[in-house]
Amino acid sequence: MEWSQTLSTILSIIFFFIMIAVIYAQFRKRKSADKNKTLEEFDGIIEKDAPIPRILFIGYFLGFAGAIVYVLLFPGFATWGGFLNWQPKDDAYVGSPVNLDAKIDELVVGKTDKQVFEALIDYEDIVSNGRALFGVNCGACHGRSGDGQHNFPVLSDDDWLYGGSPMDVYTTIHNGREGRMPAWRDVLTEDEIDSLTDYVSNLNSDNFVFNESFNNNCSTCHGEDAKGNQGVGAPNLTDDVWLHGGSKEDIRKNIAQGIDNQMPGFGERLTRNQIMSLTTYIMSLQPDTETLIASNDDDSYLLSRNELPLPSSVSVCTSCHGKDGNSVIPGAPNLAGLKFEYIYNQIHLFDNGNRDNATMKGMVTHLSDQDRVLVAKYYASLNPPEPDNHRPEVPENGVITDPTERMVYQGDWKRAIPACTTCHGERLEGSASFPRLAGQSSVYLVEQFNNWRSGARKGDQGEMMYNVAKKLSSKEIEDLSKYLSELK
Repeated sequence: MEWSQTLSTILSIIFFFIMIAVIYAQFRKRKSADKNKTLEEFDGIIEKDAPIPRILFIGYFLGFAGAIVYVLLFPGFATWGGFLNWQPKDDAYVGSPVNLDAKIDELVVGKTDKQVFEALIDYEDIVSNGRALFGVNCGACHGRSGDGQHNFPVLSDDDWLYGGSPMDVYTTIHNGREGRMPAWRDVLTEDEIDSLTDYVSNLNSDNFVFNESFNNNCSTCHGEDAKGNQGVGAPNLTDDVWLHGGSKEDIRKNIAQGIDNQMPGFGERLTRNQIMSLTTYIMSLQPDTETLIASNDDDSYLLSRNELPLPSSVSVCTSCHGKDGNSVIPGAPNLAGLKFEYIYNQIHLFDNGNRDNATMKGMVTHLSDQDRVLVAKYYASLNPPEPDNHRPEVPENGVITDPTERMVYQGDWKRAIPACTTCHGERLEGSASFPRLAGQSSVYLVEQFNNWRSGARKGDQGEMMYNVAKKLSSKEIEDLSKYLSELK
């Protein structure tokens, strides 16, 4: 190796001095040049014997001098290091590579999801990695700094559609979101839409006023106080944040035509650790990062167990029906204990209009068949405890004394009303064709009895429930619903 360096050094020195000799020879010739002497003339062009400009030679000689100084100070002659004895490592950036995947894996072990993000937010390398991922995957829609734009939410404030805790954001990135609001032009008249538009556009005033049309059509998602519901991505209508425009024209258009938004899921595009880095960066954009991280569940271990969040088709349902299948809002049914076939069939009935509910129709219309199966399987898997047998003792005359219990367990054959247990099971636990009634919400049961009675709900076998409900009085419906809801 040394001989090749020596040879190349010798050849370089020879070539260097040849260059100096050539340039110096040209410099000598400059003195004999005669600028008035014509060397050649062609087609009107005259070439004179003008001397080469002095400045060119000055530049050459300064370059030669600089080259000599450089090779004396720095390595240039074979293996000699120069007078400064410079080494490449003197100017190199010395650092050790960081394996972020290994670091994140280490931080996750044995921690709750809240503790994971409390640890991640303190590592600048993880935040920086999230910033780079955000620029590539999110910046086009939400802006390079998360400032958002029309139809795309701001990610650097404290206004969140689906919740702002780290695991809410993680789930949103992993699964994506489908933000749908049903169109009301086929349900409400033009005057009703105009009136509702005026009401919604003034909700951000100081005095909240009850509105019957809003309560009947919008409160299921947005709440009776119009504060919104992060479980379904229904925005707060009482503030000044308007994702799709806050003018009366924008509000009326959204009420009449509905909204159909979709954010793609990145669960198959990014790794778990990349999504965690991205989530951590978004947390760092918040005005109060610590409070948002603290809002995460204390007993959630999704990340340390390497489990996937609930699919978006299911997570939307949980906002009303609960993760455990027990409703979290009045009027929404408990789904735990219902059979797969029954739930799957009800989704189709909402879709085809046999069950008339604008909110549910908007929720299920865009579900693929695979999503419908997924939702039905999830809730059917949440088997609550088998209900106790509450059948009362039958007196000697064979007729149960309490009229409500008699209707449940014996029916009223004088009015051709069969017992509830005939179809729904001896303990009212339900079957593939008939829902569980034990423990069901009384508010929901009253509403369904009335829907059967009015014909607003269809789809039952041979109009069985219609024929039963139309024979019941309002008092009997109230008593039955209360009794069934209290069965455990």
